[in-house]
Amino acid sequence: MASEKKTPKKAQNLNAFIDTKYIPLDNKIKIVIALVLIIVPIVLFYFLLYSPNVKKIQGLTTQKTNLIAEIEKAKKAAAELENVKASIAEIEALFKETATLLPKDKEIPDLLRGISDLGKGAGLDFLSFKPGPEAPKDFYAEIPIDIQIDGPYHNMGYFLDQVSKLERIVTVDNIQMGGGKKEGAEMLLKSTCRLKTYRFTGIQTAQPEVKGKAKPQPKK
Repeated sequence: MASEKKTPKKAQNLNAFIDTKYIPLDNKIKIVIALVLIIVPIVLFYFLLYSPNVKKIQGLTTQKTNLIAEIEKAKKAAAELENVKASIAEIEALFKETATLLPKDKEIPDLLRGISDLGKGAGLDFLSFKPGPEAPKDFYAEIPIDIQIDGPYHNMGYFLDQVSKLERIVTVDNIQMGGGKKEGAEMLLKSTCRLKTYRFTGIQTAQPEVKGKAKPQPKK
């Protein structure tokens, strides 16, 4: 006997359903109908549910990638911000230190009295003590003080040493000594010098040059 082709169990069940509910059909037609009934739901599922969701998933994946990139940028910016804050803190500390070394307007008279007291404490006689006009510089002003002192050489050296140890910046320039006379065991000298102290202004006097800016041409 020739072997008969076996029909799959699911197909047999579907064929039985078709035979029961509908008119008897040829086996080939039954198989075609069965395949259609199986494939059509799959196709509908793909186009109606799966395919649109795939696009949504791809869109969400792209958004996730972009968000990760933005988060990395934010982390980098936060790290740079911390560096900037640290730099600002250093600048503020330096500013406070500079403000201590450079007196303000209201502190200048006290500083001048302090210098005069140092000279008297060193046993010197001030013949003249003349603060000059301010000379504006970038972010500070220079205040000259011309003094003429009478006293022993060593006392003059002690006075200048004490001036150099002041909390404020005071420099000494143009020291001249002469006209000595003997008084007891000491040789008295008449000394002149210029002291310079500085006041913080925070004003830039010279304007920075702009690169690439053409110089004005002289009128003909």
